Amino acid sequence: MVSAYCITQTQDEFSLKKVFDSIDLRSLDQATRLIPDGVYTTFRTYDKLNVLDLEGHFDRLEESARLTQKEISLQRLEIRRVLRKLLKNFPAEEARVRISVPLTSAIPKTIEIYVFLENLVVPSSQDYQNGVRVITSRMQRKNPAAKTTSFIHTADEIRQNIPKGVNEVIMVDDNGRMLEGLSSNFFAIKGGVVFTDDTHVLAGITRKHVLEIIHEMGIPLQMEGFQYADLQILDEAFITSASRGVLPVCQIDDQIIGQGKVGQITKKIMERYQEKIKRIVEPI
Repeated sequence: MVSAYCITQTQDEFSLKKVFDSIDLRSLDQATRLIPDGVYTTFRTYDKLNVLDLEGHFDRLEESARLTQKEISLQRLEIRRVLRKLLKNFPAEEARVRISVPLTSAIPKTIEIYVFLENLVVPSSQDYQNGVRVITSRMQRKNPAAKTTSFIHTADEIRQNIPKGVNEVIMVDDNGRMLEGLSSNFFAIKGGVVFTDDTHVLAGITRKHVLEIIHEMGIPLQMEGFQYADLQILDEAFITSASRGVLPVCQIDDQIIGQGKVGQITKKIMERYQEKIKRIVEPI
């Protein structure tokens, strides 16, 4: 179940109201489809009132708007205050939170900021121990640097046809490069080198911290998408997102990856990521 709220921000006003009370909202994507197109960001909580890099999420909202030729300036301290209030009253132990800002306001200098909260669901411990299965689709974002809600509609249509047991769909472009997932970033490992596309994907917040870990560990890194045609020689793979963290991939389409189990480099990155999260999550 999703709780939905709308903040109205002007120069002189900052108000909050509950919205869509009469609708049985089952997912963040369903809630997002009820509002005009705009920009959004999604994150999870830790110990209810802590998050990872909330300023980074605010930055991404404003930058995504600029990339679509719009300018927004969020009252960040006020939004933090509202988030604390909403999360304190949210019944689940942990939440998945989406902030969406439509870019079609007819009222000058008025910004509507929608906040959606749902119960956080993360992969099982078995998924982290054994890896998950993903499939691919020939597609890519039109404006990959901007996190716009229009892509949610496309992704939702694809998800409706995902076979049971598949965790994610990885986008492959016309040049055969493996880019990113519908709601994740993709990393491939071959010969001790990590490959991940840099110019044709949405740069996720979790991805940023994983790239920092890879640099700290001294692992060679190629900022380019791994070629789908070379899938059979791939040693390891994993995906990253706010809800998943670092999640190993053991199968892509019909191809078993490596030995069909979590690889050593992926394990080390997973461990470092968990250690880092404990250190850097901060109160909202």
